[in-house]
Amino acid sequence: MIDAATYRDTADWISRWRRPALISHAKADGDAIGSLVAMRSFLARRNVAASAILFDPLPDRYARFNRFAPLTVCKNPAQAASTLDAADALILLDTCAFSQLEPVADWLRRSPTPKLAIDHHGTRDELADCYLIDESAPATCSILFDLARAAGWSIDSEAAEALFVGIATDTGWFRHSNTDARAMSACAELMALGVRPNELFESFYLQDSAGRVRLLAQALASLELHSSDRLSLMTLPREAFVRAAAKSSDTEEIVNEPLRIASVVVSVLLVEQEDGQTRINLRSKPPVGGTTRLDVDVAGIARGFGGGGHRRAAGARIRGSLSEVRERVLSELTKTFED
Repeated sequence: MIDAATYRDTADWISRWRRPALISHAKADGDAIGSLVAMRSFLARRNVAASAILFDPLPDRYARFNRFAPLTVCKNPAQAASTLDAADALILLDTCAFSQLEPVADWLRRSPTPKLAIDHHGTRDELADCYLIDESAPATCSILFDLARAAGWSIDSEAAEALFVGIATDTGWFRHSNTDARAMSACAELMALGVRPNELFESFYLQDSAGRVRLLAQALASLELHSSDRLSLMTLPREAFVRAAAKSSDTEEIVNEPLRIASVVVSVLLVEQEDGQTRINLRSKPPVGGTTRLDVDVAGIARGFGGGGHRRAAGARIRGSLSEVRERVLSELTKTFED
């Protein structure tokens, strides 16, 4: 864990900046978006105008965040680089991997702009001048909560909601193994500041489009079980999105569905991309009975494909057709379950 002095030193460094830019990974999830909104709010209360940047439009699931000032969507590398060039510093949130920052990866490598990375993932590249990393944290929003408390920053209603969303979504709404006392304590404080968990849950999980549900049905229809039913694999070709009238962001959490099967300890979802790549989503759960040999670190699997993430949730993007990537991933994972 990060000590209070490190948090205060980081806050002091941040206080020197007047025009910082905030970015997170492509295909932003609840923790990424929550981190952007919360950090922007912290800086705004200190009269610092920060640009919070997304590389993709805000997913429909997170439309609730439209109640706040809009996040800047940079749809191409040139637009993103232009926005970053105007900043006097950069704060990277919820990622330390060039592979997740492709639209600005070249800019990051060449720019002398001071860079701070705040993250809780185990996979990282050397892309910043200073790091605030805590792999034990349940979410990046948890680190930001601790930073605010150590630095004496006030948490307004906007930041409180954003932080709660980040922690809640990255813990699977408090179902995953990273749900710890630290997560629950932070969320209790955020609730005391006015956050209403039931309203947030309804906003994020009971407002799916018909297209997303149709896409889920197609993913489940493709379900394969391998390695004595311990490994599940689903595929979504581009035409599945057309048939379902669904968006790329509608795939969020679909990979978790096969983990409902008692025997399954690793779930894989392969999604064909428009640019000739295939996105690999990986999830795992502890095997029944606690058999160590079958307790799979999917972050290690993802690193083998140039990606990364957590022990229980990871991913990668690699060039190749859906069928080619399927064979590669299946070959690699079935080795894990060989007797």
